[in-house]
Amino acid sequence: MLAKPEAILFDMGGVLLESADTFTADAFPLSFPEGLPEPAPLDWFLDMSQDCLSRFVAMTPPRPAMDCRPLIADWLRRRDVEPTADTVERWRYVMEQWEARPIYAHVRPTLATLCDMGYRMGVISNTFCAGEYLRRHFEAAGILEFLEFAVFSAEFGMNKPHPSIFRHALDAMGLQSRRAWYVGDKPQRDVCGAHGVGMTAVLVDSAHADRAGDAPENEPDLRIADIAALPKVLRGLEA
Repeated sequence: MLAKPEAILFDMGGVLLESADTFTADAFPLSFPEGLPEPAPLDWFLDMSQDCLSRFVAMTPPRPAMDCRPLIADWLRRRDVEPTADTVERWRYVMEQWEARPIYAHVRPTLATLCDMGYRMGVISNTFCAGEYLRRHFEAAGILEFLEFAVFSAEFGMNKPHPSIFRHALDAMGLQSRRAWYVGDKPQRDVCGAHGVGMTAVLVDSAHADRAGDAPENEPDLRIADIAALPKVLRGLEA
């Protein structure tokens, strides 16, 4: 039986905003609606991005953080651009924009409702890059104000489903795991990871939802179409 939580923590891609699993020409306008902020050939940037991402994906899960700066330096040399520390850092920051996809229209009103209901909220997300740009993206979309804490794997150093990233968020928020829900879209990463530390796992329907039957730990405690369903579910528990 579901217990009313004190806090709800969310995955990012597929839950709060569109997933950024690929860095392709088709996806480029979603992440870079105004084009590249640094002058460079688009083909070069796409090739560099895909090289960095493919090397990251090739790492054994749960993946540790990857420093993409040496690869960026190599790709700058291919353009006969001097890879100074400042230039490399600027391009590293540009790479962060890949994961800042459009935020779903229902997210801000839902978070506002949950906040009014008294729920604390945070984010635990696997990311390829650090979260500086993502936090600015959240702020521009008007949702950062509702998030007490956010941890991104590229900053923390370990990906979900490793329990350490979940425990880090719980400790930072002063939460007992049994008093927190985790909402994600990937059973083998989000549901399994949440269950591994004793959190209630909520699965958002997605292309990954059929993996819930792969193992007992992947079976969620609750399934919802999207997070807009949460206020009604929680009001039912409060009643």
